[in-house]
Amino acid sequence: GQQGTVGMGIPGSISPYTGVVKNANSTWLNGQPFDKDLSLRLEREVRLANDANCLAVSEAVDGAAAGAQTVFAVIIGTGCGAGVALNGRAHIGGNGNAGEWGHNPLPWMNDDELRYRAEVPCYCGKQGC
Repeated sequence: GQQGTVGMGIPGSISPYTGVVKNANSTWLNGQPFDKDLSLRLEREVRLANDANCLAVSEAVDGAAAGAQTVFAVIIGTGCGAGVALNGRAHIGGNGNAGEWGHNPLPWMNDDELRYRAEVPCYCGKQGC
């Protein structure tokens, strides 16, 4: 059969410099060149993008925001984040994190929650996220 390219939207961001996944709440993805690993297994090219960026581009191209110059799309699933599309193309920013806001507790935590967060770190290794 014919071989094609596999495209996949994933949580977290992909480093524009190394291709390594970072900041994914599906922690098994972090630190991995997931596209390269998957490409070897599937024996075809794999392209990865942040799932919220995929949503923003989809809405900008043929969704509710079709034709809009700027689209900010929010995705809520296993985590929450957002993607930005400018003129129908994903805008990832210098570090691949443009639009991301999912690491902010809303509303801000009370004293009990802050103490708990100090004892139980976030999946990213930091506290208070």
